[in-house]
Amino acid sequence: MTAKEAVEDPRIAARYEELLAAHLGFYEALRLRERRPRSAAQRQFQDVAWGRAEPASEHEKAYVWHLRRHRIAPFNSGAPSQHIDDAMTEFEPGSRPVSSEVGVKWDNAWREIRGGREFW
Repeated sequence: MTAKEAVEDPRIAARYEELLAAHLGFYEALRLRERRPRSAAQRQFQDVAWGRAEPASEHEKAYVWHLRRHRIAPFNSGAPSQHIDDAMTEFEPGSRPVSSEVGVKWDNAWREIRGGREFW
């Protein structure tokens, strides 16, 4: 039973919902390190919740399904971030993407007055 099968099969989704309703607090405590794992199965569950291992048990599959559905890292499948070279495409060539006020603040941060003279 994979996450895709759970979306397609309402019986699997209902079973996952049932498991989550009963154990979600425990799952979250393990993932967020609020509870220390006391068995090898719980350590395996943590590895799965952190994206280091593939889900094997029904509980692990249900929790991964939950994490993907809510886009919780490392299972969030959001849009990839913009490439650094594409960040300036919306600006005219030669224009400044920030206000001139930012440059003034930077210049004034290095300004120093000693002996009645101003140093930059």
